[in-house]
Amino acid sequence: MHRKLWFGILAAAFLISLGWGFNEYRLAGNYRLAAENNNHRALTDFASHLDQMETDMVKGDVASNPTQKILYLSQVSSKSEAALQDFAQIPADQAGLSYVGAFITQSGDFARTLTQKIAGGETISAEEEKTLRDMHERLVPVNQKVQTIMTKMDTENLAWTDPAPSIWQRLGFGGPKIAKATADGSEAPSKSVRSGLDQLEASLQKLPPFSYTGQYATRVVSKPLGLPSGNVTQNQAQGVARDFLDKVGYRNIMPEFSGESQGPLGGYMWKYKEANLEVTRQGGVITLYRDQRTIEPRTLTIEEASKKAKVALQALGWQLTLTSNEDFGSYVQIDAVVEKDGVRIYPDKVRLMIALDNGQLIGLDATPYYAFHHSRTFPTKLTLDQAERKLRPDYKVLESRLAVIAKSGNQEVYCYEFRGRYQGEEYLLYLNAATGAEEKIQRIIKTPRGEFLQ
Repeated sequence: MHRKLWFGILAAAFLISLGWGFNEYRLAGNYRLAAENNNHRALTDFASHLDQMETDMVKGDVASNPTQKILYLSQVSSKSEAALQDFAQIPADQAGLSYVGAFITQSGDFARTLTQKIAGGETISAEEEKTLRDMHERLVPVNQKVQTIMTKMDTENLAWTDPAPSIWQRLGFGGPKIAKATADGSEAPSKSVRSGLDQLEASLQKLPPFSYTGQYATRVVSKPLGLPSGNVTQNQAQGVARDFLDKVGYRNIMPEFSGESQGPLGGYMWKYKEANLEVTRQGGVITLYRDQRTIEPRTLTIEEASKKAKVALQALGWQLTLTSNEDFGSYVQIDAVVEKDGVRIYPDKVRLMIALDNGQLIGLDATPYYAFHHSRTFPTKLTLDQAERKLRPDYKVLESRLAVIAKSGNQEVYCYEFRGRYQGEEYLLYLNAATGAEEKIQRIIKTPRGEFLQ
């Protein structure tokens, strides 16, 4: 009797565990499906916005009427921002695919700069016309590559990631040829969305950066202002990568070398499982990090994720102020900037991604910080009351602070930032702290995912 009771208990426990396991398996399957659907939507939207951006850019080049040029070039800027929002959600093997993102950013920024120039009554120079044509010529193959990936995904069920290497390839047979083709940017057959994007990234790395006047003109800077002095070896860079991964939650691991990137912020690329990161050759610092692991169902709020971001920044040695966040469902993207003596320095920015299942740091882009960070001397300023009196009387100020912002040509301006409300909508107004002149206006758009600036 006693033995039968124990058999009954064990059988019940087995059935309960079996049911629990099946339920967990079903939930995991549903979550993977939802994640894949979100990835597919992001790629579809990205391809659509990129295609429209390329069309509007060539129309802006062809148009001779200033009004038409303003129309099409402003649409290039708008589509660039939309494409970047979708691009951030696409799984990519490179840590952030910096060259693809930088190119789209620069294209939209240059179009915005030309729009402002035409709207101000100025004429586009022959050099600027050539830069616009060069950007379009470079954008055409980028768009074609993305459209090809999208078509293959729909017609050939192209996978998101490369299949695991076979034992034969692990032994060194059959793999190097494809790897080499991908590394030099040649058209090796894309086995996945990731490898297709990696090929696109490699092809853009070989091209020189554009030279123009704009806010992000030196996104690929000729001389980064914030990098520490001195160069590091590959072995030293591996130690930096290992220390970083240890601080974000990995233990006793050794990242594998995956290649080198070029340019002033270039260096050594490393990989461990689904995590990719880049260590600069000069200074030996982490500029890009992305972990593409599967994220489980969210358990954290945005507020809790922000606290996790502060802890991660402190662990990595950053003393920064969180400024904004954007909810992407499985993770939250948070921007943090330098704040010195009460002045927010927006060009010195670091972007983080916090997973909402366990609060782990799964992404970091410190490129702007290391490109623009330097010691600044602030000029004599108006008092806050003097600056506020220059605002229109019916603009209701909600917050005010001192800030450094970037304008065209990477010119930095010391400003008073006034967040306020006018006719039911919120704006950010920036007045020159020394002269009181109006430098910039941004409209705040509130959505369930966060606040966006126009």
